[in-house]
Amino acid sequence: MDLLIKSIKRFWIINCFGIFVLSACTPASSQEKVLTSKEGNFSIVMPGTILEENSTPIKGINSQNWTTLKNQSIYSVTHSTFSKPIASQRIPKVLQLLVKTANETSFIQGKQVSQSSINQSGYNCQDFTLMGKPGTSLQEVIKKKGLNIENKILYQRSLLCMKNNSAVEAVIITPSSEELKTNGASFIKSLNLKP
Repeated sequence: MDLLIKSIKRFWIINCFGIFVLSACTPASSQEKVLTSKEGNFSIVMPGTILEENSTPIKGINSQNWTTLKNQSIYSVTHSTFSKPIASQRIPKVLQLLVKTANETSFIQGKQVSQSSINQSGYNCQDFTLMGKPGTSLQEVIKKKGLNIENKILYQRSLLCMKNNSAVEAVIITPSSEELKTNGASFIKSLNLKP
């Protein structure tokens, strides 16, 4: 079980902080682009220009990440493949642990605003929203990227989906509750998983 918890924390750190490993922070265009990942069997509508695609290999987990910046908000989608499949009966517990880890690693006294379970194309998913002051490391990374959102309340909405040895997560992190409700909601809903 300790190995599973360590793997889950590594997975979350890759997904959370992988979104900040961006190339130069060029302003995003107002156009939306459909990103399709054949390897990840998904598509999603990304707002603005996709800044960088990252591959983040780590022991037992291989991840690809795509990110855009728009309205002082970070939009990201990550596809991860695990070296070993996760038993279907364990996936709900793994997802719950990932939601908890996201809150603990991203925020100071973070609060879970909402959470719901969804099944999409055979994937078990958690749609959850968190809020709080960004933790120290998150503040530093945001500052390095030129985003002026340190020491503010941040909102994070994620749709995290798992099936067999694959996970897909769409995330928006924003200082604006309005951005979260409008563009963020559209972004999350645009994630289309293929069976």
